[in-house]
Amino acid sequence: MRRFLLLLITILTCTVSRAQLEVKAFKLSNGMTVWLNEDHSQPKIFGAVVVRAGGKDCPNTGIAHYFEHIMFKGTDRMGTIDYASEKPWLDSISSQYDLLSQTKDDAERTRIQQHINKLSLKAADFMIPNEFSRLIAKYGGSDLNAGTGYDMTFYHNVFMPQFIEQWCWLNSERLITPVFRGFQGELENVYEEKNRSADGMGDVQEKILGTVFKTQPYAYPILGSTENLKNPRLSDMAAFYKKYYVASNMGLILCGDIRPDSTLTALLEQTFGRVQTGPVPERSYSPMPDIQEGEHQEVKLPIPLISAEAMVFKGATDFEPDAAALELANSLLSNGKAGLLDSLMNEHKVMLALAVNIGFDDAAGSAVLIIPKLLGKMKTAEARVVEQIQAVMNGQFSDSQLEALKQEMVMEAEQSLETISSRSDLLVDLFSKGKTWQDLLNKIENIKRITKADVVAAAKKYYGANHITLTKKFGTPAKETLKQPGYKPIAPKNMNAKSVFAKQLEQIPIKQTTIRTVDFKNDVSTQKLNNHVTLYYKQNPINDIFTFTLRYQDGDIHTPALKILGGYLSALGTDSLKKQQLEQAWQHINTTMEVVPGDVAFSLNLTGPDTQFVPALRLLAHFLREAKGDNEALSEAKDADKVDRKSFGKQKDDVLRPAYHRIVYGSRSSYLNQLSKKEIKALKNDDLISLFHELQQYDCDLFYCGRKTINEVAQASLQALPLQQCSKPIADTFHPLQQYQEPTVFFYNVPKSRQNYVVSYDAIAPLTTAEERAKFKLWDEYFGGGMTSVLFQNVREFRSLAYSTGGSGYRSSLAKHPEATLGYITATGTQADKTMETMATIDSLLHQLPMKEENLDAARQSILSDIQNAYPTFRSIAKYVANQLREGYTTDSNAKTAQLVPAITAQEVEQFHQQHIGSNKNRVWLIIGDKKQTDLQALTRYGKVVELKKEDVYR
Repeated sequence: MRRFLLLLITILTCTVSRAQLEVKAFKLSNGMTVWLNEDHSQPKIFGAVVVRAGGKDCPNTGIAHYFEHIMFKGTDRMGTIDYASEKPWLDSISSQYDLLSQTKDDAERTRIQQHINKLSLKAADFMIPNEFSRLIAKYGGSDLNAGTGYDMTFYHNVFMPQFIEQWCWLNSERLITPVFRGFQGELENVYEEKNRSADGMGDVQEKILGTVFKTQPYAYPILGSTENLKNPRLSDMAAFYKKYYVASNMGLILCGDIRPDSTLTALLEQTFGRVQTGPVPERSYSPMPDIQEGEHQEVKLPIPLISAEAMVFKGATDFEPDAAALELANSLLSNGKAGLLDSLMNEHKVMLALAVNIGFDDAAGSAVLIIPKLLGKMKTAEARVVEQIQAVMNGQFSDSQLEALKQEMVMEAEQSLETISSRSDLLVDLFSKGKTWQDLLNKIENIKRITKADVVAAAKKYYGANHITLTKKFGTPAKETLKQPGYKPIAPKNMNAKSVFAKQLEQIPIKQTTIRTVDFKNDVSTQKLNNHVTLYYKQNPINDIFTFTLRYQDGDIHTPALKILGGYLSALGTDSLKKQQLEQAWQHINTTMEVVPGDVAFSLNLTGPDTQFVPALRLLAHFLREAKGDNEALSEAKDADKVDRKSFGKQKDDVLRPAYHRIVYGSRSSYLNQLSKKEIKALKNDDLISLFHELQQYDCDLFYCGRKTINEVAQASLQALPLQQCSKPIADTFHPLQQYQEPTVFFYNVPKSRQNYVVSYDAIAPLTTAEERAKFKLWDEYFGGGMTSVLFQNVREFRSLAYSTGGSGYRSSLAKHPEATLGYITATGTQADKTMETMATIDSLLHQLPMKEENLDAARQSILSDIQNAYPTFRSIAKYVANQLREGYTTDSNAKTAQLVPAITAQEVEQFHQQHIGSNKNRVWLIIGDKKQTDLQALTRYGKVVELKKEDVYR
């Protein structure tokens, strides 16, 4: 009987696996390509429209990216109360932009822009702000977004299956007659995106691509040059839409909980079949230019102490015949374990040596990154790296090494096919490249047939040619600054209005369903191995790849030294295996081991074929018992910490998290309790090895996902792993939130930033019931949760003060800490000269909540959608259950939220706001940016100004 059940399970599993690997492909009557992939493992659908047009097709202008933004503004039937009356104003705006692009005189340009502002205010009388985003939320959508690359633009979100008809009507409608409304404000938002990119080292990327691609389209930024950003032509965008946004150049992808039957096909024809037809547009081919001997370029990076170099060679694009062979050549060099370049790190000859594939649809490269040891010579490090590259070109590697890497490549490819999210990413990429699902499956199969001769030939072809040398120079690239334009903000009149199209959508029947949450008892199996060790088990329904995690219940919040232990352990061997030999042992059984320190727990992760599960546990146990200290590894860990400390404060993104943790947690911030420079300098090998052994005394959880039975996993774990020593209870990592007695503005200076971060923090009195927590959740989503939120609309859409803005609640476990103070943070990135207006806007919203019923309905549905659309994958569900149990919940906390949120009224949300947010007289602000560009005196109107230094936020 048991053998029959196992056979039945195997047959069912194989059936599920095959179904998830099938993609139904066809074309609609207008020529649009449709790919459907059925997968019922999660209760959601990923939907995307992919357009084969991107930055490559409009070099340096930013038109493709501009147009992506416009696609959220609605159509002649959506986002407007009266398009016939709105259109003349929009036409006038368009003609004024064409005039602006031809005007050089600054005074005349200012006059035209002010006139456009007046026209925009008139046009706004007819606009329904963010109606598209609101409708997506209303009809079960989450994660609404779009992206513009060099080769494609795609629009996507996930949504609940019962709303598939509404999704199809909405996303086809936006493609048919998009309207260029709200353009002046959106243009200002793109400026902010440009600022953010520059602060995030986007200028460095531009320098590198410009060096590699010279005058080819890939050399120019997707966002466009600052000069072109100042001179947009709506007529050029209209022409871009007409040329590229035709059905023959677009793909529709639906992946997830669908039935690809005739009913769905008919719906897609009825909706997306309406998209305009047209010839497939001709696109320029943009290969990487030839590299001349001795090409060299310096690149400024704000990273001190270290030297760095990159050698960039021509490479193979994804589906060229020798692409997989070159990828294997790169893996022989660098695979994170026992590659030839890895050996240089394992043997402590360099700080970093890494080979990576980089590329676009028309061009690709292989880059070899080199960082010598601190005070080491670049010439010596480079010579060692070149020697290893030459070894691959000469075929100095074994057949067994090659076979192990081929198996690893196949295993990684199979893992990328497992989930709705990962398959969706593959489908989007495939369509962009003009390939099919079968092309991908063939590519995976062809990996198995690659020979040593193929790899050597690819290495000689690409690494034997000229390369560009990029050398790091310490410094910050020059940044262009755009001044605040001083436009009058939009005062929308139609926030609660519904377009004709929205009213038509309401006529479509909605199937009522129950929100799916996790069932702790039935969705995951558990087994106590002893009083301190629990095994969480989930069968793998797709393939024979296992994942296993050994998670000890102590993290760096409780034991700060664990933060440095993670990197240190990753560089160690054992008493009988040097680091390189240990990695070769892992590679021999086709398994990877990863060390992952964390705030509340410390994990060791294994991934490999189920046939090697027991050998993998034995090798892990050997490491747990016999890890051996290494002076070179310790020195490198200290050097890495030295670089981190020296680099801190050079980029505002690095400062954000430590600074707001200082605001929220005060002296208990983990960044203020991490080991000091002096403590790290004093560390010895014995200290860290002892810490590793002490860590293994904590309670631990085991997580397994694979094909073995739970009893087989339990028995193998008990036999191999030192679990009997686990006896310490879970470490206390709870940190209460700060409460303030006076309004305060903290400021952290980051010179040369184009943007400032504006952060607000409100402490909230304890919410001790599920009902009060649910109100907080709904208020949170309504105020700062997405594109229909109060923050997004008022800060970005109406005033163009930021590209990104949002808010998030800080909640303790209701089961464990019901009496704890809670908190709410908003975070906004804005141009420095907009700081005061941004603060004024956010402060006014926090004091006086604008209530819009339609947006509250969208927020309510968003919470329900997020719960269901985020239902865990088969590999992540066990950890989800364990995390909830650790927080003291016995059932999925989302289930209670889903039950309570629909009944919360607008009045209750307003009452919550007034009681906990609006009446707060001790609000705290954090501003991070360039002091020279910020008026610190003006900040005093919001409280006492306190300038933070590095030591105040980062120990």
